[in-house]
Amino acid sequence: MKLFALIAAVLVTVNASTDKDQWVAFKQTHGKTYKSLLEERTRFGIFQNNLRTIEKHNAKYEKGEETYYMGVNRFADMTVEEFKHMLGLQAEARPNLNATLHVFPEELEAPKFVDWTQEGADLGVKDQGHCGSCWAFSVIGSLEGQNAIQHKVKIPLSEKQLLDCSESYGNRNCEEGGFITNAFNYIKDKGIESNSSYPYFDRKATCKYDASKTILKIKGFKELRASEMQLKKAVGTIGPISVAVSSEHLRLYGGGVITTRCIKDLDHAVLAVGYGSENGRKYWKIRNSWGKTWGDHGYFKLARDAGNLCGVASMASYPLL
Repeated sequence: MKLFALIAAVLVTVNASTDKDQWVAFKQTHGKTYKSLLEERTRFGIFQNNLRTIEKHNAKYEKGEETYYMGVNRFADMTVEEFKHMLGLQAEARPNLNATLHVFPEELEAPKFVDWTQEGADLGVKDQGHCGSCWAFSVIGSLEGQNAIQHKVKIPLSEKQLLDCSESYGNRNCEEGGFITNAFNYIKDKGIESNSSYPYFDRKATCKYDASKTILKIKGFKELRASEMQLKKAVGTIGPISVAVSSEHLRLYGGGVITTRCIKDLDHAVLAVGYGSENGRKYWKIRNSWGKTWGDHGYFKLARDAGNLCGVASMASYPLL
């Protein structure tokens, strides 16, 4: 039923070989090793359960009953509970928004289509690794975008500095996560180094911030009213925007447009880099921080103008340079 040969090939691959063959390929692709034979057997059992979930879902996709398909990615040996644990957004710590709320005028018209990846304001997919630091990657992505748009400077900035150094602003560690606006407040006061001077690895460590290496500060930040129209105007006229979503349908996402409603709360920070339509279906293009082998080369699409699906417009913000 589907016209895309590549997608069809992915779906066929899930069913074409034995579970053991796919397990071997999975371990090789994602560099998976386990401490004991017992742990590997346990992980293989989880992997098999996830394969059945993928197969069942993709059979519906082939029949046109689902709008996105699933695939084997690095989370395929993890349970739902383990996956949730590594996300890292402190949604419960959301501060009062009133002081920074930005409302776009009704008469402002946003473009019908925008993709900041094509425009050069999206510096590319990164990988948070085994650390709940999604909030840092979302913030740095929006900051890099504004730096590219306003200053014409394309320099990867340091997520690790935020992870190591912003605890006094309310952010925590890899296990307990952090919050987007806490990170913006930190950057406003301290500034941010480049990724090359303060490179990322997926563990919190002692802060090594060097003020002499600061390359960018911000005046502050703005948060948006919880409205998809407001988010469209922001993405369309300002640049990539930090947003939070429910990760409910992301764990085994492979491609396509997610249209299934989420019932879980916001738990993952990402970057809205564009919007458009596909086969008549409006979507948000969103950059994740799980590497390029996850999803659609590190991105996913979420249905737009679909009742704030998965909370995409509920917690949006951007920095002021």
